[in-house]
Amino acid sequence: MSARPLKLVHTSDVHLDERYVGEPVDGFRNHAERAFAAVVDVTLDETADLLLIAGDLFDNNRVPDEDFDFVRDQLGRLSCPVLVLPGNHDVHDHYSIWRRIERDDVGGHVHLILETEGASLEFEELGVTAWGRAMAEHAPENEPLEGVPARREGVWNIGLAHGLVVSKREGIGSSQITHEEIRASGFDYLALGHVHVWGDMSQGSVTACYPGSPVGSYASAAGGHVAVASFRPQGGVELTRRKVDDAPERKKRGPW
Repeated sequence: MSARPLKLVHTSDVHLDERYVGEPVDGFRNHAERAFAAVVDVTLDETADLLLIAGDLFDNNRVPDEDFDFVRDQLGRLSCPVLVLPGNHDVHDHYSIWRRIERDDVGGHVHLILETEGASLEFEELGVTAWGRAMAEHAPENEPLEGVPARREGVWNIGLAHGLVVSKREGIGSSQITHEEIRASGFDYLALGHVHVWGDMSQGSVTACYPGSPVGSYASAAGGHVAVASFRPQGGVELTRRKVDDAPERKKRGPW
């Protein structure tokens, strides 16, 4: 491995939707806004090279303009590349909110992964190749790691996937990701989304992680974190978690 050192911040499952406002908190309209702003704060504090958002940034594809504007303003605080993957709540279908973002200026540093057959992004200055596969429908037929490209040597290989990690694919569960698929992916780091609590899903040489929702009230005391991954040419990937939102103050939501 000849790639340079690298640091990224990884989040998912923010579920922004101002219709679930509740009481304003710390100048924000709701806890989800405060938590996402804290994710941006961590990205700045860590001087991260990348921010990865692995699905369900929005709670649905019908969120008001104010949620869209909030995300644009928060991402505008960053200069590092931001990679955004749709999830099962904000799928990239005919009604996709991502079509609204495509028509707006969110900044050239924001990269939306909207290809349902998968797409790679190259960041030569960072020594990174990243891949993800957008979700058009949360269904058993959707396999988030289908079509992973061959590993590139000499750079960091990073993947984004939104779905449920299982030991083997069975039953009628939607968007399943198997342990073997993670192990065989060849990624140095796989950024997962869909589960609202922290979970290390590493397999073989692949470091894989659910950061959980950064919104503590979506997952009780087990939520409210982001993942910080530090890549070292001689030491692999070191994974840590940072708390961005405290104990829940709202009714617990489901785990996905």
